[in-house]
Amino acid sequence: MIIKFSLEHTINYKIKMIFLLVFSMLLSNTINSQNMEDTIEHNTFLIVEQPQEIYKGTYKDGVPFNGYFSKGDRDFPRVDYYENGEAKFQYSLDVFQMAMGAETEEIDEELLMGEEDEMSEEEYEEYERNLYKAKLNIKSVYKNGQIIQGYEYVEASSALFSKRIVDGKIVALYFDVFAMHYYQRTSMMLKNDAIVIESPTLAIEGDKFQTNLSKKDMYWEIRYVMNNENIGSKYFVIGETNNLPKNSILFMYDKNDSTYSYGTSGFQDYLPTLNLINISNIFFDKPEIFKSADMDTFFSDLVEAAIIETKREEGTYPKEPEKYRGYLETGDDRNVVTGIRFFDEGVNSYYEEYIEGDSVKKEKIDIVSFQKEFKKYLNKVRNK
Repeated sequence: MIIKFSLEHTINYKIKMIFLLVFSMLLSNTINSQNMEDTIEHNTFLIVEQPQEIYKGTYKDGVPFNGYFSKGDRDFPRVDYYENGEAKFQYSLDVFQMAMGAETEEIDEELLMGEEDEMSEEEYEEYERNLYKAKLNIKSVYKNGQIIQGYEYVEASSALFSKRIVDGKIVALYFDVFAMHYYQRTSMMLKNDAIVIESPTLAIEGDKFQTNLSKKDMYWEIRYVMNNENIGSKYFVIGETNNLPKNSILFMYDKNDSTYSYGTSGFQDYLPTLNLINISNIFFDKPEIFKSADMDTFFSDLVEAAIIETKREEGTYPKEPEKYRGYLETGDDRNVVTGIRFFDEGVNSYYEEYIEGDSVKKEKIDIVSFQKEFKKYLNKVRNK
């Protein structure tokens, strides 16, 4: 027999599941405690690996000692399991599956208490609390207080960062954003010698947008792909080098006693600010992490920088570079087609201007005086 409910009781389960977690976690985590100072009992979650109606935890000297202890934001429940005062496992859930995986289902009478064709409002609310109890199906492993296998989480306002860890190394970052009528996941994954950034929620909507960050000799390239078509690239150049990316526009500058360049190419039909995670801001703010020769170290540093960048307050931006060194446009052969560039030769330092691949002006100057010439040149370019 299938139970039928009135309209007010049959609101779409997929939406309701997310917000019911909030309601559920607002309830007291402690029920029927026999010794409130030493024991805590939970019934607002279900650990898939260890299904129980009640999960108990005991304290020793006021700190977790044995059993299960919930933690984290009430919207994103997690549970730590202790043995003899040491955290052994963390149990959590995948919020992407939580948000996207629920389907509206018919409810069989056998799942309900009683044989009534209709439930009272109180009975239905109790049923919903049990039906949408957080099901923790991800198990992570602790060693010396640190996650070495599984997921480590960082919470922010209306967002959750999930760092996937394998053998103590970060291999992926998942960034989930929530609003009243909005949800999006962005993933950043280390795949061999490249970092792939994409959004599975956008893909579900029909827009397959992806960025691929990889190292090319003396610079990093982040390639933008929309529905399998390359739409443009950005470049992050380390050091004062002539090995520049082709067909690009680059700004050269000094920061923290080092020289860097930032450039773009393509984007004829797209805004160059199109980003899932703003790698450009990270480069301007912390360019030194791009010097790393080890991909695992670089990715770990980039994950931490991406979290900081994403949590940055709206309206705040990285500081302007300390000194500008040039503006260049390159051609097919990577040589300079047009632009202006400062060359540091000590007392013999100079700058050079280029038009159609030829040097048309060369003057001796120091780096401080060059700032005025650079800004004058840039204004001329922009006003053409």
